[in-house]
This record gives sequence, C-alpha cells and structure tokens, in this order.
Amino acid sequence: MVPMRKTLLIGRILRLLLGIFFLTEVYPVYRDVTLEGAIIRLGWALTIVIFYVLVHIIVIKYFPNINKVIGAVLAISPFLAVFFIGYGGPAATGALTFIAVSLIIAAIRADSGCEVMSIPALILGKHTHLSCIVFSPIDSIEKAIK
Repeated sequence: MVPMRKTLLIGRILRLLLGIFFLTEVYPVYRDVTLEGAIIRLGWALTIVIFYVLVHIIVIKYFPNINKVIGAVLAISPFLAVFFIGYGGPAATGALTFIAVSLIIAAIRADSGCEVMSIPALILGKHTHLSCIVFSPIDSIEKAIK
C-alpha cells in the first residue's frame, strides 16, 4: 500500500469550504422535515458510510495497486448514483450529508486523495490510495509548487 500523503493548506481549505457549503445546503432540509424524515435521510448517509467502509476493505485487501483513474471512478460513482437517482429526495440529502461530513473530516485530518474515503479511513485507521477527480489534481499542483 502507498503511504498516505497529507494535503497542504489550499487543498484543506477548499475541502473545508466545500463541506461547509454542502452543510448549508442540507441544513434547511433537516430543519423543515419531520423527525422521521431526518432519520430516513441520516439512514441514507449511514448506508453510504457502510458501503464505503466495505469498498475501503476490499480495495486495501484485494486491489492495493488499483489504477488511479479507475480508483477515482470507483470511489465517486456510487455516491453520484445515489445522489442523482434520488435527486430531490431523502437519498440525495443523505448523499450530500455524507459528502459534507467527509469533506470536513478530510480537511481536518489533511487527508489527500478521495474525500469519500475519509470516514472509512477514520473508522478503520488505514487510508486507501484512491484518487479524487476534483481534489487530487489540486493536491498535486500544490505539492509541486511547495
């Protein structure tokens, strides 16, 4: 497995700002729905966390040398599927909740790579080397100019 690189200041700030932005988008939904509606949305977020923990375990155990591009697509596709299939409903809100929390955790921990893997990394104590379509290029440029 590739050792975990820490992201630098700009990558951390961008992750934090995007995470806060997504939280401001989901907060009104949670404020306006019933307790049952909030639990359903949080259930979707928890389901996504469980799914990514399983992806994390499988990648570390069976695919430690996965191609970066394939890994990035593998990492983001399930999130996008849940978001777009459930657009406007509880699944989309749960997906945005998950990504908001993941981005904030990635910013706090300075996790580089794919932000959807930050919660599994926090839970399992190991990092995957999966890249992120948005932030990995920013991390690479920031590291190159350091």
